[in-house]
Amino acid sequence: MKKTKNKAMKKEKNTYLMPIILAVLMVLALFSENIAGLFQSDFEKELRKLDEINEKFDTDMYGFPETMEEDSLLLDDLTELKNIEVTEPFKLLLDIRLKLVESDVFFKEGWKHGRGSTTKWGFGCRKGLPRLRNATFNRDVSSQVGYEATALMNKMIEKYPKEAGIADVTAKQVLFLNASFSQEEKDAKRDRSLVESACVKDEDE
Repeated sequence: MKKTKNKAMKKEKNTYLMPIILAVLMVLALFSENIAGLFQSDFEKELRKLDEINEKFDTDMYGFPETMEEDSLLLDDLTELKNIEVTEPFKLLLDIRLKLVESDVFFKEGWKHGRGSTTKWGFGCRKGLPRLRNATFNRDVSSQVGYEATALMNKMIEKYPKEAGIADVTAKQVLFLNASFSQEEKDAKRDRSLVESACVKDEDE
């Protein structure tokens, strides 16, 4: 009888304590987040603001929105963030992101005609010449602006290695991006040279 009574009291005590334990755990979880925030550097706090902008457009540091209109809105948000007082490493990171998005704007403009933006699938001179001149110009500019971005990335890696690592600005990313920009530049110049040599010759004749 005594054992049964003690068992019931223990069960009742556990039932009573459970909500208190849960409440304590919730408070500890809340405070742990706040405490973690206290130990974050200014750069990490600023980086979170950039992440929020990228998330707004469903992208990341090296990704881009689907449309030029969204690119324009993203550039506006990045410029607004840059205009507030931020640390030097973060300002440099924003410059990198701005250059990458600007490069993407020219890239999209250069490929807006799809297959008609390159000579790879053939072309006609009457309509093709002005279209391909415009396309190859924008594709080449996209590469040049991209190189400006990777130059800034190298600068950040050298000057602010800790912050660069936190933001995933790495030598590996620089190599990958430079290879992509180089290929686009070569293809654009090849297309431009081909269409100019074929179509300008026809115009002269």
